[in-house]
Amino acid sequence: MSSHLKTISALLLLLLLLKPLQSQDETNRGAMYRSWALFQLVPSPVIYQDSDNLNSKVQLGLRWQIIPINISFRSNKFTSPVQFFKINPVRRFTGSMDIFIQPEWTLTGFKYSGLSRFGLSAGSRIILPIKGDGEKISFSLGGKYNYRKDSLTGKNGFWSAEAGLYFLFSFVGIQFNYNFDDRSKYNVGFYIKYF
Repeated sequence: MSSHLKTISALLLLLLLLKPLQSQDETNRGAMYRSWALFQLVPSPVIYQDSDNLNSKVQLGLRWQIIPINISFRSNKFTSPVQFFKINPVRRFTGSMDIFIQPEWTLTGFKYSGLSRFGLSAGSRIILPIKGDGEKISFSLGGKYNYRKDSLTGKNGFWSAEAGLYFLFSFVGIQFNYNFDDRSKYNVGFYIKYF
């Protein structure tokens, strides 16, 4: 066998052996973000109070959970504490702060209070772990402003305090909102969020 052929054979063998040593991360980022975006379309069911001075009822609605900014309290020195939109659940529930937006839509109109069916809330919450660094149970406290048009009084918004309890890496949970408004004093939501 000639020396050139041996050299070429050795180089080919070396290339075949080095191929597995290259990066194992061949994630299709486009598919990953498309599937993440589709999961964001899944709404969380919410129960709203609808009341005037004499009557009161509850009604079902839907809420979407959008978190454009998350600031982690426990990120390591090699990563930024800030993440945008696609938030790592470990960073979020070991201790962090969210800035969030929640589009809301009720299945029927607010009969007594005159509020519109569509609303938009924006606010901030702090998430802290309770059990197992937050992967088992975590809780949140926060505040938000709710914009929901009122056809009766012309008053279009109100402030709320929020508390939440989350399970299973916080993919599911319960959120309670106390609204500083007589037209809708509270809402309770089943929280569903895929990161």
